[in-house]
Amino acid sequence: MKKAIYLLSVLALAGCNEDDIKDLAEGNTKVFAVTGANVQSKMGTIDPGYYDIKTITEGMSSTPDKLPVGAKSTLANLGIDVEGEGCGKIDITPPLCFEEGNSDSCLPSEINMLGLAVYTIDLDKVKTASENGFYPTLATDLGGLYVDISYREVSCDYLKSL
Repeated sequence: MKKAIYLLSVLALAGCNEDDIKDLAEGNTKVFAVTGANVQSKMGTIDPGYYDIKTITEGMSSTPDKLPVGAKSTLANLGIDVEGEGCGKIDITPPLCFEEGNSDSCLPSEINMLGLAVYTIDLDKVKTASENGFYPTLATDLGGLYVDISYREVSCDYLKSL
């Protein structure tokens, strides 16, 4: 009963995104991790272009707090089954911050797009995933300091072509 009430509460907050409602009805939700970023103007030693997240973080003087950079293998190691996976992107209008009220969680203004790996997992595992390098796509799943960040689904081949 408690899970049903929670599910209805989350459904009410989810809005009209059909995929999110379908996932929630099945007891699932999505989390994402950043896989790459597009640098629009020179950032330290990095020239404009799309790079994997490791290259980007190595080129930053400091990495933003709460930057979600978990790997699929991390989910498996945590005992979290991946029900589905895909890719997405976030077109950034600065500032994009990953934690409410924490300016150290914001991306540098030189980054104008993030590439994402998106995983569908059991709703009960979203807190564990978020504590281990993943960001809940429905910030309402965890509430608190999470910012509701929307992304657009894209093909994984699109990100590979950048």
